[in-house]
Amino acid sequence: MELHQSIRQDQRLIMSIAMEHAFHVLMMPTLELNDWLEREIEKNPLLKIVHHAPNPLDTALIGSKVTLYDYLTHEIELLFETSREKEMAREIAGSLDEKGFLTLSEQELAGKEAVLKKFQQIEPIGLGARNVRETLLLQLEEKKTCPIYQIVDCHYNDLLHNRLGKISKSLKIHVSEIKKMIHHELRPLNPFPGRIFENDFNPPLLPDVSILKEEDSWKVEVNDSDLPTFEIHETYLKALENPHSKQDEIDFIRRHLAAGNWLTRIVRRRKKTLQEIATYLLKKQRDFLEGICINPSPMTMKEVAKALTVSESTMTRAIAHKSIATPRGLVKFRSFFTHALQSKQGSVSNQEAKDLLLKLVDQEKDPLSDQQLSEKLSERGIQCDRRTVSKYRKELKISSVHHRKMWKL
Repeated sequence: MELHQSIRQDQRLIMSIAMEHAFHVLMMPTLELNDWLEREIEKNPLLKIVHHAPNPLDTALIGSKVTLYDYLTHEIELLFETSREKEMAREIAGSLDEKGFLTLSEQELAGKEAVLKKFQQIEPIGLGARNVRETLLLQLEEKKTCPIYQIVDCHYNDLLHNRLGKISKSLKIHVSEIKKMIHHELRPLNPFPGRIFENDFNPPLLPDVSILKEEDSWKVEVNDSDLPTFEIHETYLKALENPHSKQDEIDFIRRHLAAGNWLTRIVRRRKKTLQEIATYLLKKQRDFLEGICINPSPMTMKEVAKALTVSESTMTRAIAHKSIATPRGLVKFRSFFTHALQSKQGSVSNQEAKDLLLKLVDQEKDPLSDQQLSEKLSERGIQCDRRTVSKYRKELKISSVHHRKMWKL
């Protein structure tokens, strides 16, 4: 009985590790997957890389500089203990934008709050924050009882608009002291910690998927032509067939043969998942891809996950740090996923609402309040309440009506 329980536990552990690696492979963009596969093939004595004629795109591959995601996966292994925590942390890592900011929604973060808090301990401090304010607060954590922390925490908008007099009055600290704190304690901080991992040059990007139109037909292709392919050394296959081979040799060969087969399966599964997502995207976003409409139609990860019968976490991993070559140029996978707003014509994407909001502010003679902007959007057929307008305005870095009026004077 104990032996059977031990075997079952070992099997569960092996399955858990295998799933963890499969998720890891799914999250990797093509360039990182290429390097990872080469390392895995080198570790397996049964496998050898089959060299093909070089692809013209090979010259475009990014060099040896460590990417943000590479760095984080290494740190996650050191910081987190359980495979479940590591899986969640890698999902968080995969969602970071180039500034190091978190792009997961609160719904996607549900159940991951403790992991996120621990993740935010990784150097450089500030990675995994939702915005600049939170990044600065994370970096000021050790000064939580100091005035500079209170300034950022409670008077961030006043700080942004240089309303030092208002901060001085509230905290009863002289303006000259506040200026010193800003200079000595705030300016040395890094508001965009992810940017230290950016390359010093911008090589041509290699798309992970292509959606292209050839004459009257569309074609969806997952870019795997540059991934290393491998085969098994014939010596080992002959040893398996040799009746005189020792049992420990046969066990060794079978174990590494299974590892090689598993490697093939998870790469194929990644390709299948990306192919299915891109095919659904083509079906849903044909008008955008053909240039008929300016913005993609509203489409959520939940909708696509349901249509493809996969989990939302699988969707998050699959689109992380990946791009698509389209007739509209190279587009980030994530840019196709937006929230829907209601209009007189039906659903529109939140990007369309943001574009119109920018246009309204750009054309305003007298600065409009958020409520007035909401009413203007409504007049143009987009239902967007005042709080949502305020949220979009902040995301677009548009100042408040009061601040805009000051500039008009």
